[in-house]
Amino acid sequence: MRNRILLFALLIYSTFSCTPKKPESRVGLYRTFEQSLENTTPYSNKFTGVELKCTFIAPSGKKTKFIGFFDGDGAGGGDKKNGSIWKFRFIPDEIGAWHYQWKWSDSTPGGEDRFICDTTNAGKGILRAYSKNPRWLAYNGTEPVWLKSYYESGHGSIAQPFDWITTNVYQPMIDRGYNHLMVNWLLSLCCFTQIYHDGPAPATQDLTLYEDGKASETMRLNVWQLMEQHVSWLNDRNVGLHLFLGFDGSKNDGPEWSNLSEEEKDFLVRYTVARLAPYANIAGWGFVWEVPGDREYSELGWARLIQKYDVFDHLRTYEDEHPVENEYNRPEYNFAAIENHSIFSDDRDADRPYWKDAWTHHQACLAGYVPGKPVYMIEGNALWRRFWQQRTKATRDDLRQSAWACVTAGASFNWCGHAGEDSLVAFGPEGLPFFGDDNPYAASARQIDLLSEVMNREVQFYTMNPADSLLADCDEKHVWCLAEPAQQYLVFSTTGDSFKLRLNQGNYTDNTWMNTITGEKQNIAPITLKKDKLVSFSPPDQQSDWLLLVRRKQNE
Repeated sequence: MRNRILLFALLIYSTFSCTPKKPESRVGLYRTFEQSLENTTPYSNKFTGVELKCTFIAPSGKKTKFIGFFDGDGAGGGDKKNGSIWKFRFIPDEIGAWHYQWKWSDSTPGGEDRFICDTTNAGKGILRAYSKNPRWLAYNGTEPVWLKSYYESGHGSIAQPFDWITTNVYQPMIDRGYNHLMVNWLLSLCCFTQIYHDGPAPATQDLTLYEDGKASETMRLNVWQLMEQHVSWLNDRNVGLHLFLGFDGSKNDGPEWSNLSEEEKDFLVRYTVARLAPYANIAGWGFVWEVPGDREYSELGWARLIQKYDVFDHLRTYEDEHPVENEYNRPEYNFAAIENHSIFSDDRDADRPYWKDAWTHHQACLAGYVPGKPVYMIEGNALWRRFWQQRTKATRDDLRQSAWACVTAGASFNWCGHAGEDSLVAFGPEGLPFFGDDNPYAASARQIDLLSEVMNREVQFYTMNPADSLLADCDEKHVWCLAEPAQQYLVFSTTGDSFKLRLNQGNYTDNTWMNTITGEKQNIAPITLKKDKLVSFSPPDQQSDWLLLVRRKQNE
């Protein structure tokens, strides 16, 4: 009898030990982990009837609490009464085994599980201020990155065939080194006829995310699916996304933030954060364009909600049209997004003629900086062909000079070579400037490439700061300096203006003039100084914009 019992036990053990285990979920470092759950309870409003609460436990033991969201049938269908799928997402920032637990705010049973985070297909991480020099941005605050940013303004393009958009819009920009886009389709609140007209027809132009004032009752899950398809694809390629039109559609005839009750505002931010914050490439949150920054009922209250719910601490800001007097000292904002107005004058009519001038971009970037919070020129009036070129008559020379004006002020910027105000075309002479030479802004795209090469290969930008105080005998509206004194100096001179530059004592053997229009370089003889000194420089000609680089050899 004893032997039979032993044999039976061995058979039971053999049966269970041979049963294949469920494959363990794996996700790359800084990529998005997602889990779907089914809950068939018939809530009267599934968006608000129950809350899904999660706790993620890192290999180090650190605990992070986050929330899930109702997602209808999980494939873009469903509404407040229909569907049984909830999801939660997360960004793991440690290698190893993560444990997670979930529970519901009612009596629905919760659970727990785990996933493995490894380096396979690891992401770059979240953009934050660079810890060692917060003029600049860095992945996770530690790995500096030069933002090469473009304003991709195809409002309704998320409804066009996805493969066509990735092939004809995103991939050409990625191939040119763009790692950041400012977009209008996230969140989807307006302007849906503005698509790429030389592409396939959109599946719909009905893309409003929710009915005005009723976010928690009318959230459209098919629109979320369209948006997230783009977010996820770009996240997999480490392309950051800034929400330009943001959460308030009131300026573009869309759903208005002010028409939401306090409970609805809280829901909209909480739901959006639950869905989007676990994508590392949200960089960053924006309310809407051109607001004062201090309104509790509007952008400031919104930013406080973002700060409350976004446990990943993505970039968040408001756009300050007049950055001389800004609100970026407030803790609700962790970077500055600025425009170049009210630099010449507080009188709008007097100021308007200078909106295309490069020097207003430079001064605006300097004015917008609050220690610890990087500056992003979100709407430089000379940097956009789309919208602003028609209004300011900014030339391509103004565009190039304004890009360098931002850089020498220690700021990032976006630019736009799209044609037109009312229509968008993805390629050709009236579309994106990345397809051959037919587009008149193809030359501008090459000049931005030159700027990017300088910042990524010629200098260590992340150790440099604005240094106009080192210049003398020049027009401050035409010549600007970025420097790491005693190590590297970068001076931009519009139309070849001469200047003097104060150099620290030392031996500078890696010195160059570069024509910022053509990329032509001319070497300069070594400079040896036994004491600090003002040194005179005259660019090779006065027909082009010239860049001076004065550097010590690395390890010298």
